[in-house]
Amino acid sequence: MIDPTKEIFRWGPIPGKFYYLSEFVSVCCRLFAEKYAGERWVETLLLFKNDRMVWINQMKSLRETGAEVFLKYMIESEKRKKIYQEWKKHTFNLLEFQQEVDKKQLEKLSDLELKRLLQTFFHLTINFWIDTIPAELGNYGSEEILKKELEKQIKNKDEFSSVMEILSAPEESSFYQEEEMDLAEKGDINEHQQKYFWLHNSYAGTKVLDAAYFAERKKKLKQNLREENKRKLRGLKEKKREIIEKYGLSTKIVEIATAISENISWQDERKKYIFINLHYKNVLLEEIARRKKYDAKDLLHAWYMELVEIIGGKDLHQELHSRRDGFGIHFIRDAKNLSQKETYRFWEEYVYEKIIEIIDHFEGVIASKGKQSKVQGKAKIILDPFKAPSFQKGDILIAPMTSPEYVFLMEKAAAIITDTGGLTCHAAIVSREFNVPCIVGTKVATQVLKDGDLIEVNTEKGTVTKLKKP
Repeated sequence: MIDPTKEIFRWGPIPGKFYYLSEFVSVCCRLFAEKYAGERWVETLLLFKNDRMVWINQMKSLRETGAEVFLKYMIESEKRKKIYQEWKKHTFNLLEFQQEVDKKQLEKLSDLELKRLLQTFFHLTINFWIDTIPAELGNYGSEEILKKELEKQIKNKDEFSSVMEILSAPEESSFYQEEEMDLAEKGDINEHQQKYFWLHNSYAGTKVLDAAYFAERKKKLKQNLREENKRKLRGLKEKKREIIEKYGLSTKIVEIATAISENISWQDERKKYIFINLHYKNVLLEEIARRKKYDAKDLLHAWYMELVEIIGGKDLHQELHSRRDGFGIHFIRDAKNLSQKETYRFWEEYVYEKIIEIIDHFEGVIASKGKQSKVQGKAKIILDPFKAPSFQKGDILIAPMTSPEYVFLMEKAAAIITDTGGLTCHAAIVSREFNVPCIVGTKVATQVLKDGDLIEVNTEKGTVTKLKKP
């Protein structure tokens, strides 16, 4: 079992429902190994409590396994591109099938027809996931590989931090940036809505955004966003060239940094298609709930294959209802469902750092220095980005971690602080896009700080300090 006395990796806690990522769990614990010569994710606890979820690994194991996968599959450009192209093929197949789902009147299908449709849909979704695991798992080990190589050539701590930040930055626009640029240029809002209706989807749930939402956002956008973004990306590429020349960086270092940068872009592209896929997962779930008289909220705690069983006639009403208040998965090679009692015990044991003293000053990893290296402002603890009406421009965003759902808050933040993460995490990447100060991996930010605390963020030193209110 994962040792809580040693360093823990936590993805979360954030809002989330198991059904939306149940194929990913199957891929990590078994199907990835079947395709990639026995490679597999490390021992994992995935816990759900009160509509929030957290993914837990032993950090040492995750880094070591990630490093092996990165060196084996990702560092060589040709091998990486081959895997990426395989993934693109599976992505195209999934998108094409989802378009077919749009054309069907699900309520008119027989149970057998719906079962076959579900089986095909889940099969295509699994294929979509498998070839992205080398990039995702590899990135958890890649940061240390780059760090060790750079330390041989760069001794100055401040310079080292900046070089790591710049070299690992992606050289492509994120899908959120693409949407904003499209919206700024788009004349037909209805056409834009049909293309991006899924933008607020997440592992917590799905929502179809209407044209009015995009029309209102369009009013606030600059008209030259695309040119401005092109300038930023050109500037980033130039900075990378200057750094390589200034420090005489080896070909090996450049290859590592390029692989990290491209993997980050790949993961962002994947997230776009995940959000689209979640819409169709929910459409199918609601049809099963209607047809088989289930509460849709209970089905959100189901494995994808359990939905196939339900449409085939299996009664899981009681089992799924029992998972509502607490449910988990533990896997090494095979996945085991955890009871509510086990889930609560593991949540207490693993989810938060144990703090035994009063802390008013803590450190983390400098992910983005931002326009200003010192920023003061009010701390706002955000556990659910869609339930943050009081977040104002200039507030400092404090979160366990960030995910794409946080972007609309991040662009208003004076600084961003997270409990978890490194230089390749979501908060790090987006904060660089917005040129906002960001410190990740603090472990304790959401526990130490309270809403309204006046704090100072220093991205020269990587520190967060509580200030006394005047």
